[in-house]
Amino acid sequence: MIMTTTRKLLITLSAMMAMSGAVQAQSFGIGTAGGGSSTYSIGAAIANVISKATGDQYLVQPYGGTGRVMPLVNSGRTDFGLANILEVSNAFHGKGDFAGHSHENLRVVAVLYPFDVGLFVRDDAPFQSINDIKGARISSGYSGQRIIGELIDAALANADLSMDDMDAVPTTNLLSNADDFTAGRTDIGFFALGSGKLNEVDASVGGIRFIPFNIDAQAQVRMQELMPQTYVRVVRPGDNLTGLDQPMPMMAYDYILYAGKHVSDEAVRRLVDGIVENRQALAENYANLGRLDPKKMAKNLGIPYHPGAIRYYKENGLWSR
Repeated sequence: MIMTTTRKLLITLSAMMAMSGAVQAQSFGIGTAGGGSSTYSIGAAIANVISKATGDQYLVQPYGGTGRVMPLVNSGRTDFGLANILEVSNAFHGKGDFAGHSHENLRVVAVLYPFDVGLFVRDDAPFQSINDIKGARISSGYSGQRIIGELIDAALANADLSMDDMDAVPTTNLLSNADDFTAGRTDIGFFALGSGKLNEVDASVGGIRFIPFNIDAQAQVRMQELMPQTYVRVVRPGDNLTGLDQPMPMMAYDYILYAGKHVSDEAVRRLVDGIVENRQALAENYANLGRLDPKKMAKNLGIPYHPGAIRYYKENGLWSR
């Protein structure tokens, strides 16, 4: 009788442990912009690499723009998102395009890398720098992704220009801006370096090249008056950087991974650990992730981090405040 009771207890405990292990593996959505965008590429890399590394399953969920993802994460309808820090900050505080609607359930998970963006033209275009583009046709409005319109305004301010100085062509979002350029409706395109969409544009028009920003202090101040967390940095050519064949000053800002407050601390800690431990594999899936620096992942951004991320950073000596 004792042996039978003991055996039953062991079987019950084993079953409970197996069930516990099964519960730990979870499924999460990562909201991104549409296919071909950098956010989609980052999300796909995380879904591919971190799903294998952690046992959790990550599913990329593309939307028309990153601004459409934040309300979904805030309300718990999806779990993670990818966007530039200014857009997430505006959403959290209820400013800019989110005026009157603060998204207080958003939490930073990690700074991924400086996001380099710029203005590009056809190879045979006469424009040699951002100072030359006054009067050129450029996408404007960005009715479905207003943060991009704000970035364009800041980029123009770098050259002491505004949209009033340009031939504005209304568009919907980042991808439609690239399609406008390919179709010949605009002379100037705007996109992130290293994005898959640029390869498509480059092949369609017979070659593109980025034009340099001004790196002097006054030019950066003009830019930062409109987008405070932007800056100019020199980017060197790379195999994945279509349109960049020499070192060039480009606009940059921090790109981040964020989560909803509803995501468990342990799930977020596992994700951050998986990102740090699998940096090489992530970079092999999306080259720009090779610039991810664990020492900069917990940068103070003025909005709260997820407790699960804080736990990881403190455990590994990466939390300085």
